[in-house]
Amino acid sequence: MSGMSEEADAPAAGELPGRGSDFLQLAAGEVPAGGKAEWLAGRLRQAIADGRLAVGSRLPPTRVLAVELRVSRGVITEAYRRLAEDGHLEGRRRGGTVVVAAPFAPARGAPEGGAPALPRRATHGVPLPGVPAAPGTPAPGAPDRPAAPNAPRARPARLPDERFSVPPGPTTPHGPGPQPLPPPDPQPLPPPGAQLPRTPGPQTSRAAGAPIRPAPGAQPPQAPVPHAPYPPGPTAPHAPGPQALPAPAPQASHTPGPPTRPAPGAQPPRAPGRQTPAPPGPQTPHAAGSPTRPAPGPQSPHPPHPQSPARPGSPSPAPVGPPFSRVPGADVFDVLRDAPAGVDFTPGRPDLSTFPRTAWLRAERAVLAGLSAEHLGYGDPRGAPALRRAVADWLARMRGVRVEPDEVLIVAGTAQALTLLHQVLRADGVDAVAVEDPGSLGGRQHLRNGGLDTPPVPVDDHGVRVDALRATGAPAVLLTPAHQFPTGVVTSGERRRELLGWARDGGLILEDDYDAEHRYDRPPVPALRALLADRVCYMGSVSKLLAPALRIGWLVAPPRYRAALVDAKRYNDLGNPVLPQLVLARLMESGGLERRLRLMRRRHRDRRDAMIAALAEHLPGGTVHGAAAGLHLTVTYPADVPDTEVAAAALARGVKCQPLSWHRQLPGPPGLVLGYAATAPGVIAEGVALLGSTLRELS
Repeated sequence: MSGMSEEADAPAAGELPGRGSDFLQLAAGEVPAGGKAEWLAGRLRQAIADGRLAVGSRLPPTRVLAVELRVSRGVITEAYRRLAEDGHLEGRRRGGTVVVAAPFAPARGAPEGGAPALPRRATHGVPLPGVPAAPGTPAPGAPDRPAAPNAPRARPARLPDERFSVPPGPTTPHGPGPQPLPPPDPQPLPPPGAQLPRTPGPQTSRAAGAPIRPAPGAQPPQAPVPHAPYPPGPTAPHAPGPQALPAPAPQASHTPGPPTRPAPGAQPPRAPGRQTPAPPGPQTPHAAGSPTRPAPGPQSPHPPHPQSPARPGSPSPAPVGPPFSRVPGADVFDVLRDAPAGVDFTPGRPDLSTFPRTAWLRAERAVLAGLSAEHLGYGDPRGAPALRRAVADWLARMRGVRVEPDEVLIVAGTAQALTLLHQVLRADGVDAVAVEDPGSLGGRQHLRNGGLDTPPVPVDDHGVRVDALRATGAPAVLLTPAHQFPTGVVTSGERRRELLGWARDGGLILEDDYDAEHRYDRPPVPALRALLADRVCYMGSVSKLLAPALRIGWLVAPPRYRAALVDAKRYNDLGNPVLPQLVLARLMESGGLERRLRLMRRRHRDRRDAMIAALAEHLPGGTVHGAAAGLHLTVTYPADVPDTEVAAAALARGVKCQPLSWHRQLPGPPGLVLGYAATAPGVIAEGVALLGSTLRELS
């Protein structure tokens, strides 16, 4: 490993992934040496009795659970069989093993051979009423094998229709409807039969660079003055690509270059001097090479020349300016995202190439097939009931958080959850929310945007320091306890007890459970919300599970804040779009989300290993933090070079990453935050090699 030092949470050679299952937070170390099936059956029966496994919940496949718990598949099958004999489980072939009944009262230490409590059937979360289970269903634990050769196929489970009341009034949530857009061409249309003018107006319906055909009978325009040659790059000047977006209308170029001569007879621009061309040199409001947005007003008939993405290892055509040359502003992530780079190590992005398009389309078709007209009206601002039930079941099974569907508020990601919270907290007299240091720059920006102070609290190897938290005097704190961002520290048991003691004394915890499902070399860690529900606001989303573009998340708040949060959500946007909620609910109920999670874990683990190996080769003096879980890792280095300079020089060579100092308010060692989940292993090795050579040249 070339002297590369790693933390204790790094994987050992030959170690099996996971060390347990997220399902009911079952840890492999808790499995007894004898009586494994009896132990598992007891844990399942207890979860059904206390509500963590609601009726309609789908159990993991026997093969998957056996690998995660490191037991034989027969142990899982036997445990499922025992609960099926009690009437709690039912095998549905391809539908898997599903909870179909729960006891009237929790069983308290009843032996396996004792009489089980009478089960009761549920009325939701199972196939639609009137659709009985198919006869001849197999035993639980072997859903893929039919019980009899001629047994009919079981009908797939469907989400029950959710009825929404349509409020009276206008047909749009914000009034009589959207205002009509202004016509694209400011010139009036000629009367019918009139000959078109010889001078062409602004072309709005053609892509950038497309030739303009003269009108019938019009004189062809003279040949335009040729432009200066475009700089070489992997993308043609007008070819479609990530950086060469077609402009909706011709716009004036903001980059220095030869002036563009209008065609003969073209109208001169109105109000000369209204737009001032940018001076030569690096552009201040945009990153180097980022596409320039069109300015309002008259524009040139030719679009600007987009800069081609930088090749890995090639020098930048211009000195790198923002975002690394200034204090990060509100648009810092937008500017960095628009900057061209051949290797993108931006943290927090899953492998979006594996988005389950087929499963999503299948779920969407099924939802649309059974969607009534009432579903297309205004929905509940708290979210679709089907999704709130699915989220409550997911949290109980995967994160150990027991909530009722009515306690779940569907939001547009964690960003909106923080926006709603700072409104409600300020109204409750909260003026400061402490944050981890280092901690998420984005979370800190959202809180400050709401007028809240964000005093920093240091993070050590056991999590946030509670003594320093008390010293701030802040009544609330924003935490990432399951996988601290960006260091990857998992809050220890002792530190969790100290945090709960601080919360019982009147503190409020905002728990951001942003990527706890992505773990590779450590046991599952329950959420703080499962330990102290009345003092924890729990936030989660599918941005790291599916895609950030869905903008779907959830917020579970203490009872004292629920009504105010629902009001804030109602006045903000009347609720999330209903159709994507119903599709996600169906995907969660069918087990598709868990299957994607298992696929992503394998891919992300391979890419994590590739990055660790590359860092060991090219940054032998660095230290890797947080490699046991998540979608990123942090590397600190001993060189006395500011991490912003390293990040700027790396971007000039085509490698994009975030400096650790962005996420600090207190002094600390320099480092880089590197996301690996969205990058192929071969590209990871190339990008890390460029980072290593960049750091050596700057040292």
